[in-house]
Amino acid sequence: MFTRSSMKHYKYESKGNTQGLEENIVCYWEINEAGFIVRSIEVLDDKTILKYSEKHEADSMGQLPEGQVTQDNLNDSTFGVCTGLSKDQFEMIWIQNAENC
Repeated sequence: MFTRSSMKHYKYESKGNTQGLEENIVCYWEINEAGFIVRSIEVLDDKTILKYSEKHEADSMGQLPEGQVTQDNLNDSTFGVCTGLSKDQFEMIWIQNAENC
């Protein structure tokens, strides 16, 4: 099992992507050492917050992203922009109330 201190944290924004994704996607991810997202926050246009984790993987509004995330994925600007966050920055968003859990 991975400890929270070994996790990496990122903010993902789809703006500027060239893949045909909506321009307004904003997500925050906690990624373990193996490269899998273990906690995800999506902020919708109306500021609704959706949270997913290993304890709440999916619902009718979305799901925890699947698949391994590599550094190449994070650097690929064709999908948008990923910005590194501190653990504290991520936790400040995670503690906010979510619509789905």
